Amino acid sequence: MRLSSGRPEACSTKAAVTILVLVHLVATLWHGDAHQALAIDLPPLKDVFVYLVILVAPVVAAILVWTRRLGAGLWIFTLSMLGALLFGAYHHYVLVSPDNIAHLPDGAPHLHVQFASSAAAIALLEVAGTLVGSFCLGAHSARSRH
Repeated sequence: MRLSSGRPEACSTKAAVTILVLVHLVATLWHGDAHQALAIDLPPLKDVFVYLVILVAPVVAAILVWTRRLGAGLWIFTLSMLGALLFGAYHHYVLVSPDNIAHLPDGAPHLHVQFASSAAAIALLEVAGTLVGSFCLGAHSARSRH
């Protein structure tokens, strides 16, 4: 496995993606804890989406950006962040269900705060991830053409 170039811009891209993925993973686990404590279960198909797109894909992307597959890693990162953002925004803020922050099931007030706070943190991280990923993809594409 050959690591991608040691150019400063490549290193800052790798660091930015890796940091966002790690912070996103922590926030997602924090949110999952609130899901579990409030007994908010998702249907199996949505569980698969959460595990593959929201948990696994960003980690795979973070690994790939440190290899010569930087471009593939950036694409996976950007698309997983966008997919997670759309999924989370819809389920937490639009769709009326127990997964919506305004329609949570009964539970301790601190769990409602944890759920709503973690949903907001995840959404902000996914917006940041989508923007950073898009910017880095553009910069990577421009560098690749030269």
